[in-house]
Amino acid sequence: MLALHLGMRWLKRRRASWLALAAITLTVAVPIIVVGVMQGWMEVTARQARASESDVVIVAPGVTGADRLRDHLAAIPGVAAVAPYVQSWGVMNRNRGDSSLTIPCQIEGLDWEADWNLGRLTATALHPQPVLDLSSPPLPPDRRGTGFLTPAWRSTTVLAGLHLALAFGGLPAALPPAQRPTPGIVCGRELLYPHHMRPGELVSIVVPNGTGGKAGAALQAEISDTLGIGVIEIDRFLVLAPLPLAQRTLGMQAKNGNSAKLSGWRLSAQPGTDPYRLAALVSTDTGLFAETWQDLRGNLVKGMQVQRNIGILVMILIQFITVFIVYAVFSTMVVELRHDIGVLRGIGARRRDIAWAFILAGLIACIGGGVLGWALGWGVLAALNPFSHLTGISLFPQDVIYTPEAPTSYAWWIPPMFIGSMTVIGLIAVALPAWRAARVDPIETLREGA
Repeated sequence: MLALHLGMRWLKRRRASWLALAAITLTVAVPIIVVGVMQGWMEVTARQARASESDVVIVAPGVTGADRLRDHLAAIPGVAAVAPYVQSWGVMNRNRGDSSLTIPCQIEGLDWEADWNLGRLTATALHPQPVLDLSSPPLPPDRRGTGFLTPAWRSTTVLAGLHLALAFGGLPAALPPAQRPTPGIVCGRELLYPHHMRPGELVSIVVPNGTGGKAGAALQAEISDTLGIGVIEIDRFLVLAPLPLAQRTLGMQAKNGNSAKLSGWRLSAQPGTDPYRLAALVSTDTGLFAETWQDLRGNLVKGMQVQRNIGILVMILIQFITVFIVYAVFSTMVVELRHDIGVLRGIGARRRDIAWAFILAGLIACIGGGVLGWALGWGVLAALNPFSHLTGISLFPQDVIYTPEAPTSYAWWIPPMFIGSMTVIGLIAVALPAWRAARVDPIETLREGA
């Protein structure tokens, strides 16, 4: 109790101790801010990469028996939803008047409803403006389709409904027959805006067969809508097409009495199911090669984890600078309190009481400054985006972060980690002054005072 009382008293009465407290606060707040942004960036990237895949992906090019295999996969314990897909690289050609453009793309054929049930296609990922400004509002309904249904198809569907209503009403069909529109495809926003393309343009897609020819029929389509997964390397190549249309383009349609082929299946796991265990179970059960989304897109997230960990190490090394400030402050306190320490030693205070008084003072300063740094760090993180909105200053370029706002994270483990490291560093800095204070000779200090 004596050591605690002395430590608290000395901290309150010495102005230099407030310098140490300020240094500790800042060297905890700054790492929390920096790592909070890095962690937030990693979490956003992980969510975006996850949005482009499902929990488990079966890679089985040329697999047939779609309906039978789909029912079998759905019956495997832990599987929540199943969706087929075909996938290949191709070349998109755009003809606009006298100008032409050839763009590499990754065509992906899917069952829209099945993929929606997987959670891959979300409302937030659909209808982004094909422009560089990520904060732009979504495309208005008159400029976009509904999935693969283009605006022209919507009008045709309405006309077909009117024809049907007139026929059931016993009235002669007074409406002219509607011409069948061009099929619709959905393109990644990064595929469109660098090439000044917009929804509504007509394109053709060809998939080479490796021998100078085409794998299947060329796909003539209209860009119906846009998709923004949030990962540039995906959005700049991705083209979504209806499954039967993509199968014809890839030469995987049913022909010569053979069933249509698939590139594989995507599976979503039931809540609480480990994707890695589910992938192993699917591989064992079906004999097909199954991977998790981390296996397919994990390198992107793992690379950011390495960057975050390096950032944490650098921040801890920067915290070591505080050693000199804390050491200087407590060494000064020893000099200033030399007479008081001598008096305490003269009336019976033990050396360990004096040493513990300084150590506890350092511990209180580190924990107190750490808590203040925690509050300051999270306060700055909370103010980053409001500050950007208020001033119009973008703190983080969206073409690098690929998000309209600063990605921040309030992960629970970040503040305790830096408070803990700062406490260890602070106690190292206080150790030598505490040892010197304990070695003060009471007789010499009393003589100095005389």
